Amino acid sequence: MIFTLMYILFAGLLLKSFHTHYISDKRKYFSFDDRRFTDDDYLKVQDLNIGRLEGIFLFTMLGLLLLALGVHLFIDPVLSIWFLGIFVAVMMLLSLIVDLKLYTVAHDRSHLVMAVIWLAVILGIFIFLFARGTEDVDMIFEDTHARMLPADIGYAYEEIESVEMVTATPDIPFNHNVLGTLSQRHGSFSEGQTFYSLNIEDLGNEMIVIVRGDVHTYINDKDETVTREWYETLQESIE
Repeated sequence: MIFTLMYILFAGLLLKSFHTHYISDKRKYFSFDDRRFTDDDYLKVQDLNIGRLEGIFLFTMLGLLLLALGVHLFIDPVLSIWFLGIFVAVMMLLSLIVDLKLYTVAHDRSHLVMAVIWLAVILGIFIFLFARGTEDVDMIFEDTHARMLPADIGYAYEEIESVEMVTATPDIPFNHNVLGTLSQRHGSFSEGQTFYSLNIEDLGNEMIVIVRGDVHTYINDKDETVTREWYETLQESIE
């Protein structure tokens, strides 16, 4: 349900912002509380053209949210997360610019502090998406089981029902817990009673499927030779 809730939340934020910007009689700006300014300062705020800036960002964010939803539904529900990240980053960028503009009027250092916070959030979004979507996968084989790194998950050989090589991952549903890039997939999701774990360094290469009951684990290395060695070792270990 996570992505369903995220799209509803972001759509609600946009609707609220459109209402504040174009309809509301109480507030003119949605990116900050304009009611806290004195009449003299409010006239200076109007000269900053923040209203025009908000309008540009509103339609940019609307386009990004529709693009993210379209990619999620019809192209790739993992890559769409990057568009959602850009959507949030654009929203934070607006807040950053507005705080810098307001500082020129109010000379309140809290605006500078908030600008630094918005910048940190923007950087944090993309650092998180890249770090979680580009993990280095490895397998260690021991006497009775294999371990997958970096998750450090063990697979007892006697519990493995089958091991095979495939060329594609299963279809990822709308709601999932998978991150990645154009070539990688890392995370998990459920379809019915089956739980899928994806640990893919290169979508263009063959990958191993390890089946243990209702758990299907997909794994490969960016080096096809390494993946083939893992597969042969697993086959020998479960025979």
